[in-house]
Amino acid sequence: MSNTYFGDDQRPTQPEPDPALVGYPPPSAEAAWYSPIPGYGPPPAYSAALVEPDTQAHPGAWGRPTAPVVERPRPYHQLLRGPRFRWWKPLLSLVVLIPMLVIFMLLAQLPILLYAVATGVPDPIRYVEVATTTVQNIGPAGFAYINLALIVLIPATMLSTWIVHRVRPRFVSSVVGGIRWRWLLRCLMVILPIWLVYIGVSLIAQPSDAARPTQWLPLLVIGILLTPLQAAGEEYFFRGWIMQNVGAWFARPMLGLVVALALSSTLFAAAHLSPDPWVLGVLACTGLMAGLATWRTGGLEAAIVIHAVNNVLTLGSVILFGGWEEAFVDTETTGTPMMLLVTLLVEGGALALLLWQAKRAGVQSLYQPSTRPQVTAFRSP
Repeated sequence: MSNTYFGDDQRPTQPEPDPALVGYPPPSAEAAWYSPIPGYGPPPAYSAALVEPDTQAHPGAWGRPTAPVVERPRPYHQLLRGPRFRWWKPLLSLVVLIPMLVIFMLLAQLPILLYAVATGVPDPIRYVEVATTTVQNIGPAGFAYINLALIVLIPATMLSTWIVHRVRPRFVSSVVGGIRWRWLLRCLMVILPIWLVYIGVSLIAQPSDAARPTQWLPLLVIGILLTPLQAAGEEYFFRGWIMQNVGAWFARPMLGLVVALALSSTLFAAAHLSPDPWVLGVLACTGLMAGLATWRTGGLEAAIVIHAVNNVLTLGSVILFGGWEEAFVDTETTGTPMMLLVTLLVEGGALALLLWQAKRAGVQSLYQPSTRPQVTAFRSP
């Protein structure tokens, strides 16, 4: 007997099904929707109608975390919908997520408190309160806290998925289980030149009259080191947790996608607290583009790159060339119809390029169950 090791999620190759049974039973309209998007990722090597859940490889609902247990190839937003899914699990996941976020955000204040004590601030507690609540004219300590408070969305999202759904946390990142770093780098090579031109034209068209902030160097260092992770944290929650938990509620994948995209984009816009309709439109457009990229590429990599490049270059430009006081969206931020139009053109073009690159790279857009078809063929002697 061979001693070949197949890994935790792999099984020895089973005999191929009887050719006479291929295509039976005939595919239903629902099963047809699950077929891979043309040009995106390798097609499954077997008929989705013949796949059975791997009940031996995946123990009961409260066993150790496993890969998603699904009966057919699934898109990203329905990874959690399988034989173990129950309607109350997304609600329980939210109940677990909220106190976890509160605890993590309080812990994120510790570095600021330690900094205040180390530098001899007379009232370090008051210093922390001011640093973490003031948005306008924010200094390095407050800027670091804003980043840290959003970075904690990554572990909180993963842990809530692990605790409630018993799915390995890495499947929040993508349908293959983890960040696809080569694909992320490819997204960066596509997005970075577009945003450099976009920010450059904006600086020429609307130069700021304000001076750069006095503490511009530590702000710039914090922006380069922490802001990409801050953008990733927002994507893990708005495009990861929301899309997967809301999408799992619906038996019809397209309906689940529409509701998940609408909810994640709306909440993403509302979370920035601006009541201005044009600002809300710009933010909702950004959330929608990120959600579409997540769905069509089967992971968060493209959305993270778009968000991170935009935030880093935007904040970097106002730190170096002025306008830091207006860098953050709050209740007083206003926009214009032109802002919304430019956002649609730039982000729509970027999304089209990313999807084209995903097609060329063969990026997997659907989760492929690890089980093989279980077919019993009855043949006459």
